[in-house]
Amino acid sequence: MDEIVEKKNTKKRKFIRWLFISLGVIVGTYLLTILVCGRIFMHRGDEVVIPDVIGFSYEEAEAILKQAQLIAVKGGEEDSTYPPGFVVKQRPEAGLKVRKDRKVTLRVSSGTGEIHVPNLVGLPQRQAEMILKRIGLSIGEVQQMTSDEMPEGDVISQSPEAHLKAKRGSKVDLLVSLGTEKAFIVMPSVIGLDLMSAKKAFDDWGLKLGEVTEEANPNITKGRIIRQSPPVGEQVKKGDQVDLVISSGGSQ
Repeated sequence: MDEIVEKKNTKKRKFIRWLFISLGVIVGTYLLTILVCGRIFMHRGDEVVIPDVIGFSYEEAEAILKQAQLIAVKGGEEDSTYPPGFVVKQRPEAGLKVRKDRKVTLRVSSGTGEIHVPNLVGLPQRQAEMILKRIGLSIGEVQQMTSDEMPEGDVISQSPEAHLKAKRGSKVDLLVSLGTEKAFIVMPSVIGLDLMSAKKAFDDWGLKLGEVTEEANPNITKGRIIRQSPPVGEQVKKGDQVDLVISSGGSQ
């Protein structure tokens, strides 16, 4: 009889021990879940996305990261086609979510690398010059010629050609369009004509009458043209002005 009672008591103690262990596991798991979720919730509002600062100067990149509540740290230099001091690499990479005040390491260009010459053909001369300056090249010799294909002021060709490598500071020569050849004429002579006849000729040629001054010349009939500017034979563009000097006759 005593043995049966003892077995029942042993089973009861085992059941109570198992019950307490199970409750402990459940409570522990619950507390751990609350702790982890609480940390995630607290940190979620402290996360920011790392901006892309490659291609900016270090000072510009530093300001951009500061605005994003991150800290820029210099990570050395390396050869690159970017100008000296411009960011070529960043760690961590752009687009990742990190905690605020995270340090972002930036490597900058030493400026000793060769540069791929950009394609400038078809661009306005001013824009081409700005692009060259931006990447560390400079404008070289600029020549002009008429072109039926390229609008006035656009680049017809370049040397070195696009995509070739050049040392930083190298010059790029440009051939720039003067516009269609039909827009230009060789300046004809109006010397000896009177003012009214010259003006009519300018209208026919697509030119404009510019400044008219008088000069005493007893050898030229009063009112006749003595000189013109641009001079005879010079290439001029339609719409250009022509200045004239006319004779006032004898001495004044």
